[in-house]
Amino acid sequence: MRLRTVPKNRYTVRVELDGICRGTLPTRVLLPLWPDNFEGEIERDKAQELLALLEKQAFSTLLDYLAKAEHSEFQCRNLLKRKEFEPRIIDAAIQRCREQNFLSDARFADVLIRSYIARKASKRAIIAKLREQRIPREIWTELLEELYPREQASENISELLAKYCSTHRGLPRQKLRGKAFGYLFRKGFELEEIQSAWEELA
Repeated sequence: MRLRTVPKNRYTVRVELDGICRGTLPTRVLLPLWPDNFEGEIERDKAQELLALLEKQAFSTLLDYLAKAEHSEFQCRNLLKRKEFEPRIIDAAIQRCREQNFLSDARFADVLIRSYIARKASKRAIIAKLREQRIPREIWTELLEELYPREQASENISELLAKYCSTHRGLPRQKLRGKAFGYLFRKGFELEEIQSAWEELA
């Protein structure tokens, strides 16, 4: 097989086999085996050794990433893509993390939902975030209903509306109403819910 190693920066080297980028390795890992800026034919067993190193590096990269915080599978895939690992190596690293329970979209969804509820986000805004992370609907639908019942949404709108009106109390009532409705609607709350909270506040 034909190997080509291309330095990306002082610390990282791009590894190509047969003209295909297989991923990146830290310079300190690669240098004991091959010089950077190397190009030439290598034995198949040496190529397999390099691929094993790349698989180990991809898995290690994900472990470090997941040790800092919960992340979605979508985020993990994007991280490894940015580091130029080939799809087969990415799939293997993701699968291994799943099997060892280091990676869980269900757990990530739970953390995300609770975090946005704490910030008084609307249900629509939370759903948009879950979709942005490519979390399958079947993972979060029941969980969202359980953690964010209608009463919670009403409470959040009332609290946000009261705070908004308090900081803009110098405005004429009709202008205040329009601005408050626009503010809450942009946050993802439904007009009927906003109207109900406005009537209660009045």
